[in-house]
Amino acid sequence: MAVLQQRWKNLAVSVADAILTISMNRPKVNAMSAELLNDLEQAFDHASKDVTIKGVHLRSNFSSTFCAGLDLANMYDHCSKRQKSVIDKFLFETVARGVSAPFRCSKPVACSLEGHAIAGGLILALACDYIAVGTRKPFSVGVTEITVGVPFPTIPLEIVRHQLAPQLAHRIILDANLISINDFPHSWDKSETPDDLSRKWLKMIMQRPLQGFQTTKEKWWANVTKLIGAESEQEKEDFLEVITSNECVEAMKKVLKK
Repeated sequence: MAVLQQRWKNLAVSVADAILTISMNRPKVNAMSAELLNDLEQAFDHASKDVTIKGVHLRSNFSSTFCAGLDLANMYDHCSKRQKSVIDKFLFETVARGVSAPFRCSKPVACSLEGHAIAGGLILALACDYIAVGTRKPFSVGVTEITVGVPFPTIPLEIVRHQLAPQLAHRIILDANLISINDFPHSWDKSETPDDLSRKWLKMIMQRPLQGFQTTKEKWWANVTKLIGAESEQEKEDFLEVITSNECVEAMKKVLKK
């Protein structure tokens, strides 16, 4: 099985009962580097192509954090140096394809969420077909890009708008505050052992004919999928002007010093 033979730098992968488990494993908080995002895209692509894999379980190897979003130190470095071509490729290609990998996967995808899911981390979870929330300890969720002046790229914005009620999506994007999972209005299933819930859901779905699920999932996400890579050059240039501005760079620097 190709997915098991590949050497993964930022993931731990295993297969049992036809379920591919993808455990993010980039110390210390699964910050989204280009390497982690590329690994995620490749792993989900393997799942789509391998007929022996019937479902995918996404989780974190760190108990405190699911994923802390983009690697701010790397982003600050690129923005402070005004490396627009690097930022362009990272945000509009690598990030867009990495966070959308779960919904572009043709197999059912369940996510275990029992640690902080911040910014891109929450968006990655929202791109999954099912979310199981852990209850053993409190943790925070939220999208915080605007706190450092970073405007939302198209695909992450559309995932949030697509998966959450309009008022909630508007609130978490524009308020940009972290919210305790206990105060976050959601209808996700809860358990002290979310991994067990995720696998239970996958096994239920896997008992059904796959083609109907695949076709429905593809239609559900069609309006978002067609936007991947669709930004105009002017849209990207406007975005890059904002993210490399002195104001934005200083805001990133201030957060990194905390």
